[in-house]
This record gives sequence, C-alpha cells and structure tokens, in this order.
Amino acid sequence: MTTLYHANGRVKWSLGTAYHDNGRTAFSLGTAYHDNGRTAFSLGTAYHANGRTAFSLGTAYHDNGRTALSLGTAYHSNGRTAYSLGTAYHSNGRTAYSLGTFYDENGRVVNNKSFSIGLGKGIQMQVIPTIKITVYGRKIN
Repeated sequence: MTTLYHANGRVKWSLGTAYHDNGRTAFSLGTAYHDNGRTAFSLGTAYHANGRTAFSLGTAYHDNGRTALSLGTAYHSNGRTAYSLGTAYHSNGRTAYSLGTFYDENGRVVNNKSFSIGLGKGIQMQVIPTIKITVYGRKIN
C-alpha cells in the first residue's frame, strides 16, 4: 500500500492506519479517532469529537445531539432533512439530488456522482448513491 500525505507533509495513510494532519491516529485496527484523540468509530458505534454518540444501532447523530440518520432519513446538523425517500437536500433546504440529477446549493445542475454530509474532521457520511462512512476518503463501515 502506498503511503499518502496531508498537505502539511504529515502521513495521511500508511500500512492500513490513517492519521490526522496533526499527527494523531485517525483510523487503526477497525477504530476511528477524532483529531482530539477521542474515539470516532468503534464496534459499530461512531462518536463525535465532543464524545456524543454519532452512530449507533442504525441511527446517526450530529455533534449537537440532533439526529443525522434514522430509519432511512438523514438530517443536517441544523435539523433540516439531508436525505429522505430518494431525495437529498443541502443544509439550506435546496434539493441536492432528485431523480438522478445532482444540484449545487444554489439549485444549478452539477455533474456529481455522490452526496455526503460531514460528521467531523476527516469523517464523512455518504448518503447517495449508498450510505457509507469514510475516514479521509476510505470506507470504514
């Protein structure tokens, strides 16, 4: 496996372990960590940098405690719907994806292939085309 680096020259991925740009471990042996050292994902449960649960038993949460994903519906940290019944929305409420077409935050058609929302530094939850959690671009669930 090739070693990848952050813009600041620190290692990003090496030998199956990911690191934050501050040098702290981001992912190792099935567990993901925030840049402050707190656990981000372990044994099927994800956590935010402030220690609050981010994902457990099929439900995801934002760091402010609001639901991020439940029963197939995803939400932005401001409480607005991010994904429901095949349609994705930006945090401003505008449609991000519908009927095979992606839109930017201003409603213009764009050539995207996926839609994701952030769950913390370096951690993304993709909701289109499939739901997956990534740490610095690599799938961990």
